[in-house]
Amino acid sequence: MVKSKVGTVFAFVLAAALGASSIQAAHAASNKSKSAKAAPASDDATASTAGMSKDDQEKLKEHNKLRAEIGKVKYPASKNTIVAHVKGIKPDDKKWFSETLPEKTYTSADDVYKALGWPETPAAAPDAQK
Repeated sequence: MVKSKVGTVFAFVLAAALGASSIQAAHAASNKSKSAKAAPASDDATASTAGMSKDDQEKLKEHNKLRAEIGKVKYPASKNTIVAHVKGIKPDDKKWFSETLPEKTYTSADDVYKALGWPETPAAAPDAQK
């Protein structure tokens, strides 16, 4: 009888320990899932800067700022109009932009991006089309 009580107690303790670790794992997974749902998805800029040095992050930030300024221009527009419209970027970047952009009339921001050798505006993500 003593052996069966010890065996039962041992089995109970073992089951409780295994159950507790399973419950803890399930609880941790549940919390992780809840926090992923509660927090909004990080924007593309944050996601794309993961693993980048601070210097590279700053360059990307300036690049995106320049792209945004180019996108605000009313097209068709000449090189001079586009260069004059671009504001809020570093002087070195503005000089590069002015020297690199070929002299012509541009029909869209994508036309300017193409002239600079940049990818055109990316298509909408599949999730955004749903």
